[in-house]
Amino acid sequence: MSGPAGSDTLDPEPVGHPGAVPAPSTTVRRRAKARKALRIAIFCVSLVLGVILALLVLARFAGGWGIPYFSMTTENGSRCVNTFTGFTCESVTLGDVELFGDVDLPDDTQVVRSRYVSTHDYALQAALEVPAAGAQDALTALQESYGKCVKDHPNPLSEDGLTSLCILANDQETTQTGIPDSRVYVVGTALRADGTRVVNLSVRSR
Repeated sequence: MSGPAGSDTLDPEPVGHPGAVPAPSTTVRRRAKARKALRIAIFCVSLVLGVILALLVLARFAGGWGIPYFSMTTENGSRCVNTFTGFTCESVTLGDVELFGDVDLPDDTQVVRSRYVSTHDYALQAALEVPAAGAQDALTALQESYGKCVKDHPNPLSEDGLTSLCILANDQETTQTGIPDSRVYVVGTALRADGTRVVNLSVRSR
């Protein structure tokens, strides 16, 4: 209400409802949405990076942990694949042929083909070639590990033109004590015309 004429008193300003909160402006709402979207984006990126990191760690160490179908490399460099019961190596290095076959061959021995399977048992198959210079040393090493040449045993070598055939085997015998050996082996070795020694090695657990 206005005061009397000539009075200096002014009408009071209208007062809003007590406790009322001003509505946020459009700019404030947009900034809030942008911050929320940024947090969601950061979370998603972090989640993806975490999954990628976990997969990289799994791929790197799963073979060594024995997880089936993941590959691993032995200390001697053979590439193997885990199975549910052990592992299989489709290509075995000379170091692992010597380890699994319990034999010490000349360093220049070449592994032509090989395969090793390990479960609760094991089996090693290997075809080897030893240059002429180490042929006699190879025969000595084979005999130290597998005994003397035996007669009247089927020949495991299929190559023609070989001489000085020697077969070392215990698949048809027991040890001198009458107790079967813990491993069964058949090893065939002979010489080519150029002096190269070829070896066919088969060793498995009994």
